[in-house]
Amino acid sequence: MRILRRAGVHSDTTIAVGSFDGVHRGHAAMFERLAETARGRALAAAVLTFEPLPREFFAPAEAPARLTSLPEKLALIAARGIDCAIVERFDRSFASLRARDFAERLALRHRARHVLVGPDFRYGAGREGDAASLAASGGALGFEVEVLAPVAIDGERVSSTLVRAALAAGDLERAARLLGRRYAICGRVTHGAKRGRGIGFPTANVRLGRRKPALRGIFAVKCYGAATRGLEGVASLGTNPAVRASGPATLEAFLFDFSGDLYGRRLTVEFVKKLRDEAHFASLEALAAQIRRDCEGARECFRSLDG
Repeated sequence: MRILRRAGVHSDTTIAVGSFDGVHRGHAAMFERLAETARGRALAAAVLTFEPLPREFFAPAEAPARLTSLPEKLALIAARGIDCAIVERFDRSFASLRARDFAERLALRHRARHVLVGPDFRYGAGREGDAASLAASGGALGFEVEVLAPVAIDGERVSSTLVRAALAAGDLERAARLLGRRYAICGRVTHGAKRGRGIGFPTANVRLGRRKPALRGIFAVKCYGAATRGLEGVASLGTNPAVRASGPATLEAFLFDFSGDLYGRRLTVEFVKKLRDEAHFASLEALAAQIRRDCEGARECFRSLDG
């Protein structure tokens, strides 16, 4: 999949527009429709997305937790067979585009002949445009607009908001149903304080790549990237109150039956089950005892999955 940030596309496109945070099953249905249209009309299948996300630009402090970093999102989109991803820098200039100007950009820069959007799609300064106005502009500019019906699971419409709620509640099974896969975070392993190593549980510290995580706690996890198979383990995601009073969120994974140097390598941490919330411990001995219980809880989780 080609990734474009400033250059225009080189062939006529069918293009899906959206934030696509999490790349959930609703987004997957859109990409499937996009690929089908591309094949039927001899067009390139393109996705137009934004960095930062619009809500992060307008109200960074109040923006919801991001489900996927930009590299994670692009990797998930590429896995759907999309030809091209266009990443628009969402800045003051882009936010001030009038609806008509955005429609012209789709037609001229991105060579859109067919545009696919969701039912709540809004665009242009002040969110002045909607799917109907885009279709009207497209009639004059040479593209048609298709609005894809939402996907429902368990009687509810799939959305990034619903995925965030499931993750925040620790309901990883529900999140997986909404996503079509287990939730995972991918990042490069960096050097940490090495406190875990001092109590017999060396951890891989994975760079989060987002301001705040969508879930917190202690989890049974599977990790990929350090071996050909998934390595089982326990991960802590959050501010780590067990060893410090405050600070930015961190992701630390202790991998069972593994020894080696992971520094600088990319690791994908797949969340299987929430074991407990974060907690403070009075001593390192008490923390080590709890980690041993967490490891046994995680091993029992994996035994039940295998059975």
